[in-house]
Amino acid sequence: MFAPLLSLTVLLASDAPPLIMRVDSARLEVTLTVGPLQLPAAMAGEGHADMHKDGHGLPLMRVAWPISGWIRGFRIKIHDSRGRPLSRRLLHHVNLFHLERRQLLEPVFERTIAAGQETDDVSLPSSIGVRIESGAEMALLSAWANESSEELHDVVLDLVVSYLPDNTRPRPRDVRSFVMDIGFRPGKTDAFDVGPGRTVHQRDFVLATGGRILGVGGHLHDYGQSIALMDLTTGKVLFKLDARRDSAGKLTGVGRKLFGVRGDGLHLRAGRTYRVIAIYQNPQDRTLIEGGMGLLAGIFAPDDSARWPVLDQRDATFLADLAGLDRIGWAASGPPR
Repeated sequence: MFAPLLSLTVLLASDAPPLIMRVDSARLEVTLTVGPLQLPAAMAGEGHADMHKDGHGLPLMRVAWPISGWIRGFRIKIHDSRGRPLSRRLLHHVNLFHLERRQLLEPVFERTIAAGQETDDVSLPSSIGVRIESGAEMALLSAWANESSEELHDVVLDLVVSYLPDNTRPRPRDVRSFVMDIGFRPGKTDAFDVGPGRTVHQRDFVLATGGRILGVGGHLHDYGQSIALMDLTTGKVLFKLDARRDSAGKLTGVGRKLFGVRGDGLHLRAGRTYRVIAIYQNPQDRTLIEGGMGLLAGIFAPDDSARWPVLDQRDATFLADLAGLDRIGWAASGPPR
């Protein structure tokens, strides 16, 4: 039994900020706190995507998950050392990897949580959750983008993960996270070039096991207009998520769909081909090199959990992706082996 509040400090390499993990069993929350950290100022003409491309990120921070239960949501807070809120645009993305499980569509580590600077907070119904066992090997990755002309000090990230305890009754339905990434290239950036004017970027996927999407959100870069999922067998667009943008075209958010709130979800079939389509409208007269991304991420309830692909650490794609993570760096005891 955990005390109402348990705090663990993970010791990292000297060039990385500390990672503190707190378990609050009264509020049913695990909080991962990174920082304080310093973010260099943007160079002249450098945009949000440029800073991410240039590697303004932190090494992967490994942790052992502290409780057995089900993840049911998360929220992100960016603030200074006094707790004053800072812009979410400082964060390019944050991922929580499960180093013992595989993604549905790619033979790489599961991204249990994948969020961008535009991602809204997530809270699942208490009837479903992503199962995590105590001691599971996880890793936190974050990348940052300070678009201001001044270096920022004492920036802090809180990733607050809500959970259902192991003794929850009735037992929640087990679901898994999924990611469909248009630009996925193992061991390399998943960003792609965005030319002037309207451009369309797409990728096809085939599912190893069928299941139902219960909820989904999207990740785009500045000048992104929408991201959609199409069933190529029928030619039907299953859903489209529109971007929210300011008057300059800068991204402020991406819509989401909750299919499982009033029904059983959006069913996808094993062996069928689906296409993810991202549309950009670049008002500049130049190509934005690696200026775009296009991801769908959400919650998936498999028809048959036994058919979920198993992580194979001998797979060539896995090894290439691991090499890319090695280049980013591991802040604690090195990569999993």
